Amino acid sequence: MKNIILQTDFGTGSVSVAAMHGVCLSVNNDLKVHDGNHAVPEFDVLSASASLIYLLPYWPKGSVFVSVVDPGVGTSRRSCVALTKTGQYIVTPDNGTLTYIEEMFGIKEVRQIDESVNRLKGSEDVFIFHGRDVYAYCAARLAAGVITYEEVGPVYPVEEIVRAEYIRPAKTADEVSGMICEATEHFGLVGTNIPFGWLKEAGMNYGDEVEVIITRKDEKVLEKKMKLVETFGKVAVGEPLVFSSESRTVMLAINRGNATLEYGLSYGPEWKMTVRKLS
Repeated sequence: MKNIILQTDFGTGSVSVAAMHGVCLSVNNDLKVHDGNHAVPEFDVLSASASLIYLLPYWPKGSVFVSVVDPGVGTSRRSCVALTKTGQYIVTPDNGTLTYIEEMFGIKEVRQIDESVNRLKGSEDVFIFHGRDVYAYCAARLAAGVITYEEVGPVYPVEEIVRAEYIRPAKTADEVSGMICEATEHFGLVGTNIPFGWLKEAGMNYGDEVEVIITRKDEKVLEKKMKLVETFGKVAVGEPLVFSSESRTVMLAINRGNATLEYGLSYGPEWKMTVRKLS
């Protein structure tokens, strides 16, 4: 029995998530079904992809991830199971959710789900809950060994996977830049896709003061000097800091404050952060 990890934008405590658990266990009651992240922002396929790359390294080979962030549910977008080069399975609509997976882990093969076989019986006239009727059901059959990966459905070229548009990280001799991909309201953490190791390559080290510039659609939202430090307590309460996230990417925050709300920030392909070395 392989682990199944469920991820959705349904919200925590959703009855829909419980229904997906039930479908999995109805296939085989010995399956181990786990909740990943059910707080993915609504319809945000890039956030779904980012959540998956956060989780994948910490789960065993063979684990089956079900990601249901599906604004096109019931339309002609493909339903698929991707096999990563690290040996894990991603069951998802092919709508951009696989973008970061392919880039960071690589995708060995992708198969379109054959709904004539791998769909919950009796659900054929329901078009708005593929998370329950197609993805959870197919994932459970795969995880329980009812079907092989080849029996998921027909293979199609990895090159045809839908890729979402986003700001890719970049660096020069004295600055780094990339997309803001997280701006939480809870702690106010503002995360990016910029590899933290790039700061040192651009001449910025712990203890330095750096310049942070944030733009939205190329319009400047914030320009501020901040300390580059290891953790929150290295600056005074209420002071901003630049540091490494647990995923080793560039992040900013305010010690015991909320950078998202105080600076009026958000995330996504419109939002760019630049960190520049001060001369």
